Amino acid sequence: MHNRFKPILISAFLSLAWMLPAQAQDDDEGNIARLAMIEAKAGHGNELVDAITEYHKWVAQFEGHHEYQWYEVLTGPNTGMYMARTPNHNWADFDASHDWQKQAGEMFDKNVQPHIEKVEIQFTSEMEEYTHWPESWEGYSHFSTTDWYVHNGHGAKFREGLKTIVDALMAGGYPGYWGFFSIESGGKGNQIRIVGAHKGWADMGEKDPSFSKIMTEALGGEEELRTFMADWSSTFKPGQSQMIKYMPGASDYGNDSE
Repeated sequence: MHNRFKPILISAFLSLAWMLPAQAQDDDEGNIARLAMIEAKAGHGNELVDAITEYHKWVAQFEGHHEYQWYEVLTGPNTGMYMARTPNHNWADFDASHDWQKQAGEMFDKNVQPHIEKVEIQFTSEMEEYTHWPESWEGYSHFSTTDWYVHNGHGAKFREGLKTIVDALMAGGYPGYWGFFSIESGGKGNQIRIVGAHKGWADMGEKDPSFSKIMTEALGGEEELRTFMADWSSTFKPGQSQMIKYMPGASDYGNDSE
C-alpha cells in the first residue's frame, strides 16, 4: 500500500465501525444496535464481569430481554473499559414494556451497578450496502474499530467513493471482513465507524491480494489510485481507532445465543 494512505486505511481495509449518515439509510429493519461504553470503578473490573455474567443468566428467563455482547477495549484512551452491544433491533424495540422490568432493574441496581463508574450510550445502524461479514463467526475474537467524521456537504461524494472501494475489494477477492455503521444518537456529527473482524493479532497483517493491488487494478494504475484516494480522503476526517476483544463468558445467557 502506498505509505501516503496507509495511516488512514490500515485499520479499515487491511482486515477490517459500526456507522453512515442517517440520510443514507433506506430501512432500519433489524439494523439498530444499542451500544454502551462502560467504565468499571477502580479495582472492580473482575467483580463487574462476574456480576454481569450472573445477571445475564438470570434475566434470560424473561421473554423480550435484550442480549448484550460484551467486549474489552485493548488499545487507545479507553483501554480497560468495556463495550456492551445489543444488535438486530428495530427502533420500536426500545419502547417495549414488560412486567418483569422493574424486578430486573432492581436486580441490576443491586448486583451490577455498584461496580460501574460511568456509562455512555450510543445507538447505531448498520450500513449493509458497505458491509462484508464472514459466513461463520467461529474464531473471530478481535475487532478493530475506527471512527471517521464526514465533512458537511460531502456525504454523497464520500458514499460514492466508499462504494467504489467496497465493490472493488469484493470483486477482487480481498480476504478480509468489515462492517460500516452510522451513529444515530450519542455521537458527533456525521460520524461513522468501521469495524474489522480478526482472528487474533496475527490477522492484522497485510492481506494477499492486498488493498493496494486490488485498487490499482480496479482503477487502472498507481497514478489513478493516488488521484482517487487523495480526492476521496478529503471528504472526511479520521478519528480514534482501537482494538476490542470479545468476551464470550460475559456475553453468555445460558441459552446458546452467543
